[in-house]
Amino acid sequence: YHKNPVQSPALPVSLRHHIETTETNPSDTISSLTPPKQKVNHSPHLLIVTSDRALAQSLTTQAEAQNIQANTVSTLLQAKKTISQTPPDIVLLDLQIAKTRNFLSDLTHRTPPIPVVVLSPEDSLTERLQVVRLGGLGFLPQPIDPHRAIASLHKILDPSSLPLAQLLIVDDDTEILNLLRQILEPWGFTLHLLSDPQQFWETLETVKPDLLLLDIKMPDVSGIELCQVVRSDPEWCDLPILMLSAYRTPEIVQQVFLTGADDYIQKPIVAPELLARILNRLERRQFWHKLTTGYSL
Repeated sequence: YHKNPVQSPALPVSLRHHIETTETNPSDTISSLTPPKQKVNHSPHLLIVTSDRALAQSLTTQAEAQNIQANTVSTLLQAKKTISQTPPDIVLLDLQIAKTRNFLSDLTHRTPPIPVVVLSPEDSLTERLQVVRLGGLGFLPQPIDPHRAIASLHKILDPSSLPLAQLLIVDDDTEILNLLRQILEPWGFTLHLLSDPQQFWETLETVKPDLLLLDIKMPDVSGIELCQVVRSDPEWCDLPILMLSAYRTPEIVQQVFLTGADDYIQKPIVAPELLARILNRLERRQFWHKLTTGYSL
């Protein structure tokens, strides 16, 4: 939770894409979930797939001005050949030459997947849903502004790769804390682990976290009570709070949300689910902060 809007950078879409496309067994906690490696500093490679020569030239000019190497092909056959020889970091796909959506699906389901942003002549909910369901990470209705198009690619490429969010996690079970450390630290989160809930308020004021993760059942002070304490202070009214519990009765779930928590995670912890829920809450908070203040967190 930062009062200075410059201190917390935007969360990377590339991280979310990696989480969502990583194949995991629902019973796994860490096993097959591998954090993305930091990219070596180099100019990312963009493949533009469009038959519109004027658009391709404008996009290429904008891309090169922003240190992105752009290559253009005008047919799907050329695109497939180029990708097989030198897989790009991202693809900008004009749906006007993609008669079917199979090519988009093939790219997003590769190992590793290739991020795809589509250019669409049709701007409708149906079209947007289809692109999302096939794994597209961006949707740009035509006609497009080349500068804005390349800016959206920058957001997905995300040169920083990893978030810098600070998480405060409170659980009296040190094994759970160690497990959470193993899951979250490799993804770039700064963790503050607390096993004694009696030290919670002092730690909260010192750390000023971006997100709070509380175990519900703890001795002396419960996670529900800590959540109520946080929500009773105006300074922390928008701090994302996730609750952890081995129990999922309707009464507990209802109590969690009535006390002001944002989400509920059931033990045993499933790593991809935990990461996705944390990212969702951080991104939502960032969106509302920008909407109400005009600044990103």
